[in-house]
Formats: sequence, C-alpha cells, structure tokens
Amino acid sequence: MPSALSPQTQYMAYVAIASLGAFALGAYVFLPDLRLKREVREFLRTDWKYLGVAWVLTFGVNELAKYHVETAFTDTIYAMEGATVGVFQTVTARPLTMLFVFVYLVGFPFVVLFTYFKLKAHDREQAYRYAAAYACLVLLAAPFFVFVPVKVTGYSLVSVRPLLYDLNSIVMAGTFATDTLMKSFPSLHTGLSTLAAIFAWKTGDRLYAWTVTVAAGCIVVSTFYLGIHWLLDAAFAVVLVLIAHEISQRIPLTFDLGSLRGAGRGAGDRE
Repeated sequence: MPSALSPQTQYMAYVAIASLGAFALGAYVFLPDLRLKREVREFLRTDWKYLGVAWVLTFGVNELAKYHVETAFTDTIYAMEGATVGVFQTVTARPLTMLFVFVYLVGFPFVVLFTYFKLKAHDREQAYRYAAAYACLVLLAAPFFVFVPVKVTGYSLVSVRPLLYDLNSIVMAGTFATDTLMKSFPSLHTGLSTLAAIFAWKTGDRLYAWTVTVAAGCIVVSTFYLGIHWLLDAAFAVVLVLIAHEISQRIPLTFDLGSLRGAGRGAGDRE
C-alpha cells in the first residue's frame, strides 16, 4: 500500500481487500451455485434496499454516539463486574493479537453481511427478517450509546491493555476515525455476530451454521482480549438480540413471499 495514502485510507483499503477475499472464499465454500450476474441483478432490484437501510442506520448511530451525554457510566459498570474481563489478557502475544484483530475487523463484517446472502439462497423470507432484526438491534442500542456512555476497557482498567488501538498507527487511525471510545455498552460486535449465528441456523446448512457460531464466539472473545468491551456489554447485547429477533419474526412483510420463492427457484433453474 503506497505510503502516500493516509493511515485512515490505508486502513479502509486493507479491511476492504481482506473482506472481499473472505467473501470470495465464503462464496466458493458455502454458495457453490452462486451466479454473479444474477446476484448483481437481484442486488440492484431488491437487496440494496435492505442492506442500504442497515448501512444508513449503522452510520447514523455511529454519528449519533458522538453526541453522548457528559456523565459516563464506566464506574457503574466497574462496580458491577470489576476487572474480571482482564482474565482474557492473561496470555498475550503479537501473533494472537493480530489474529484477533483480523477476526474483529474482517471476520465480523463477513459473518454479518454474508449471512444475508446465504439466507437469501435458502429462505428469502428469513433473509429479509434478518435485515429487519439487524435494523431493530441497531436502533435498540442507539439510546444507550447516547445516554449511557461507557469507556472501553483498554483505557479504563489498569489490568487491560488497549491492544486493538496500540497495534500500529494504521489500525489506530482507522478505529479512532469512527470510535469515540465511549460507546462500548452494549457491544454491537457481540450483538450483530450473535444475531448472524442465530439466523445461520435457519439456512439449513449445518456446516455454515457451525462456522458462523464459532466465528461469532471468536468475535466476542476478541472484544475482550483486544481491550474494547466489558462482560456486561456483551451480556446486555445478547438480551437486545433476543428482543430484535423476536420482533423480526413477528412483523408482517409487505410482499408476496410465495412469488419471491418461486422467482428464486426459477432463476436458479435457468442459470
């Protein structure tokens, strides 16, 4: 990567390239019948609406979190769980840190976004409900980012090092560009990866379901190891996941799912 690029630009480029590689590998393993031309058509016709809403909400909540109230609740979280999360840094090593950084920065977007396309290949209704659950989860978390700001563990606990932020200047620049360090409660990395794992089991592909479940577990552990989240961040995120999932399964969908399923089968038969 040319050094003329800013560290933030390099960060985005590295993450984008690695994520595209993960998607290509995922498609090869889990979507062997994928037809790129058909997927592009469907994306332009339908998928962009769901994925676009998810992106806009995520971007909006990240921006909103910059305007949190002045009173932080970090001491409250500490009073409830202490420095227990420090156990995840009992053993640290640079190779392990780099692995968890990869899981956190690349594994997370792969699990969260690829699950939508995997679901769509098996059950369009659940794919759309997954998108709805994603939106619900982000919206449920938003008020806490604004009114219950909590500082990341790496800059709160003496026993926890900010391994993610201290890895190198590129990662630091990229994460600081979007991370206020005051929106750890609840953990959306935990919430969204857990949500993906729940919906992965609706694909009917046990290999994919187990892969996402294990990956989600690694993502959760990475948030502790890298000095980002508290245990309560993750626990509360799971509560919000259960609420968002329940909402997504109850809301009415505004289109004829039968015709969509038929259209999907027809497209698959033609190509």
